[in-house]
Amino acid sequence: MTRWLKFKIVQNPGCPQVATSEMRGDPRMRFSYFAFALALLSLSAGAQDKKETTPQPSTSVAINGQIIKGKVLEIDGKHYVAVEDLAQSLHGTIAYGDAQILLTLSKLPSGTGQSSSSQPASPIPQAPPSPMSSITAQPLETGSIKGTLTYFFDFHTGNKPDSGTKVWLVKGHAEIPANQNFIATSTALGTSANPQQYSANQHSTADENGNFELLDIPAGSYTLILQSAHTKWTLNDKRDFFGRGNGHNPRDSGGRVEFLAVIVKPGETAEASKDFGPNIDK
Repeated sequence: MTRWLKFKIVQNPGCPQVATSEMRGDPRMRFSYFAFALALLSLSAGAQDKKETTPQPSTSVAINGQIIKGKVLEIDGKHYVAVEDLAQSLHGTIAYGDAQILLTLSKLPSGTGQSSSSQPASPIPQAPPSPMSSITAQPLETGSIKGTLTYFFDFHTGNKPDSGTKVWLVKGHAEIPANQNFIATSTALGTSANPQQYSANQHSTADENGNFELLDIPAGSYTLILQSAHTKWTLNDKRDFFGRGNGHNPRDSGGRVEFLAVIVKPGETAEASKDFGPNIDK
């Protein structure tokens, strides 16, 4: 027969109290444990909320004192700013192409203001260059042509400005025989049989002083075609087959037409003045 002995542990007042099996069964002890655990959970949750609500220091970027709006991301110790934010803050333009983003800033802000960032901003990574002919096309080197057009009025007055004279610029060599009708618009010129024989690169009209100017012309050889506003018919010239006789040829019936060969060089202005001589429309 098994016998069970019951012991009662008497706690020494000088030692920490130890919970016995009898004490654990006490409802008051169970309530104390529950209250202690609840207090620990409340403290842990409060500390976590405080950590999450603590504002983190923000980083900003300034270029020449101009603050860039938008977020700054930090990845692996490097800082990144959206190119769209740069374009908006610096009043620039942005274009998107194949594997390339082109950011154009007309003028960077000037100033000595210091950035308010808590950490120094790192350079913004740039995409490697790629061909974008439609966006990054280089401008052609160009030249210009100018001149003064006159005609002979009389022996007392001399020459006068041939204001209203029409001017066309044609690439390469151009010529229309005097026995052919001259047909022209602002974009093309030729004969009645072929009115678009030549394409006009540029078209202009002489001002009241007889002056004209053509700008932004790619370098090369051209023919300047002029139709006088104050003279008609072809001047007699024994060297010109079509100039023989009375000079009443179809090409010059609406205004005497002259052809000048011109060479345009980059950054230079070619001179192309012309005196049409007397009017023989009699």
